[in-house]
Amino acid sequence: MQDQKTPNQQYKLPHIQNTGAEEVIRLRDTITAIDNDVAALNVALVTKAGKVTTDNLQAQIDELSILIYAGLI
Repeated sequence: MQDQKTPNQQYKLPHIQNTGAEEVIRLRDTITAIDNDVAALNVALVTKAGKVTTDNLQAQIDELSILIYAGLI
């Protein structure tokens, strides 16, 4: 069986010399690995987006507090 993989994530690639049954298993493994990677990226993006939003909100609150304290608002 040929065991070629992608260069970056090492996902299993199909090969013409492998049997159909071997390739079904390999393709299922690859699709599952990609699904897991996409889910992890989604979690990371949502977490980062939430942190950025929270940081921005805190900065705005701090700025407003200074303006209020200075009597400008």
